[in-house]
Parts: sequence; C-alpha cells; structure tokens
Amino acid sequence: MTSTASGATAGFSEVSFGFAPTGSKQLNSWPFIGCESRSGLFHSIPSIDPWGCVVPMEIFNGAPIFIDSLRVGVSVNEQDFRIGDQVRVQWNALGGSGGSYRSEPQTVVSYAPLHFAVTDEIGKTFTGDRVEIFFVIEREAGSLPSSSLYMTFAPELAQTGPVFIEAVSQGVLEIDRHPEGVCLTIPRIENLRPNNAIEMFWKSSTSGGQTGAWRDYQRKLTVSPDSSLNFRIEPTVYQAHRGETVHLFCSVFLGSGMVPGLAYGMGSRGVLEFQLV
Repeated sequence: MTSTASGATAGFSEVSFGFAPTGSKQLNSWPFIGCESRSGLFHSIPSIDPWGCVVPMEIFNGAPIFIDSLRVGVSVNEQDFRIGDQVRVQWNALGGSGGSYRSEPQTVVSYAPLHFAVTDEIGKTFTGDRVEIFFVIEREAGSLPSSSLYMTFAPELAQTGPVFIEAVSQGVLEIDRHPEGVCLTIPRIENLRPNNAIEMFWKSSTSGGQTGAWRDYQRKLTVSPDSSLNFRIEPTVYQAHRGETVHLFCSVFLGSGMVPGLAYGMGSRGVLEFQLV
C-alpha cells in the first residue's frame, strides 16, 4: 500500500515496508529503531554499515504523518526475558549535546515486542549527535544490560536552490535543439550525507501534471554533500513526445539503506513543469 502525506512532491511518502530487528550475542536481542505513522504503519530504521542507524530530524519537525512517532523497540524472547521483568531504555550522547535519556520502565507481560515512544521534543535535543542506545532488564537478581546500538541524529536538509534544466527556457524544451540529451541539476543541499540517495521522476502527457505517463526514472545512490548533483536525460525520453507537458519531480531518502518510509519529496524546489515543442 502506498499513500502520500502532503502531495506527491513534498514531504514524506509512506510505503508499508520494514526490516526485522537482528539479535545480539549478549542477550539475543538489542534495541531497534523505527517511527510509527499516524496510519499505524511502523517504519524500521535499519543500522547499515558504514553509516549505522541514521535518524533524520525531518521526522521531528512537524511532518503530518510523523508526530511524536519515534519508537525504540525491544524484541522480547524466552531465552533472556521472564514474565514480570522490568525493561527500560537508555541513551547516552557521545558528541556535543552531552545529553542522555532514560525511559520509564515497562513490564514484560508476554513475548511480544516492547515499544518505547520518544517525543519530538526529546529527539530534537540530540540534533547532529551520535548516540549509544541500549536497554536494561531489571529483575530481583539484578540488572542485565543489552548490547548497544549506535544512532546518528542527522540535521534537517536545506535546499540551496530549485532544480533546473539549462535547456528549458520560458517553460519550453525545444526537442530539435537538443538531440544528444539534457541535464537536470540539483543545487547543493546543505546537511546532505553520503548515506542519502536522490530520485528523479519524469512524467509527461498531453494534459500534463502528475497524471502523466512515466518516461524516465533515475536514482543516485552515491551523492556528494559538497556539490550539486546531475542527472542526464537521454533524448529518447522526450523525442517521441512533442506537444506533451512534462512534470518532473525529485525526492531524497533521509536515512540509510533507502528505507521507503523515509522518502522525502523536495516540494516546489524539486519540481519542474515545461512543454516539449
């Protein structure tokens, strides 16, 4: 199922997709991270080498489908847990913020996963920091800490300018003047990280707009945080479609591993509309 939060070109696009949490050697379980949208879908944020688990600030800043949505999960198993155990989650910042967080404990009443909700207000205090996260099982015999997961709280992205195609002038692309293709440029995006990825979609039809047919789709898995990005559009994408109107839009993946739930539309700065003549 696919739904869109605030238009096909702006904000988060939501896809039902997730990653199963993996276990640790110590307690056969360590924390896992995700965000739960208002529709009830849980979007796991995986830890992928070499970037680890990257949590984007965009999910804390008023996105309609993600409000107070961050969840720290604990997979409860019969080997390490007992019914009646008290479980809490702890964070320790390893960088500049110097912050820490300790959740209220939850009681194990079954072998279903436990989810600990983290408010947007708390999440924002860790902007730009690397954080160690683990859980602790408390029972009469003492406390058992889990292995640690490390998260990076990536600052929100900032676009420095709108996307553009130099060959497009006054809302028109003259097909015959560009027999070898054209280039889409995405100006440098502040706070972009090497774990991000960017997508470009090209649709066109006689009626134009987002209802057009797909003509091209490209994805850059490797991005350069310090420079603009370019997509080459082959002439076969537009040569046979004279008279149609193009709707082109771009999206960026905010975490690592291209988690579908963290695809984020660039909004008006990531959209181009022009006619093929």
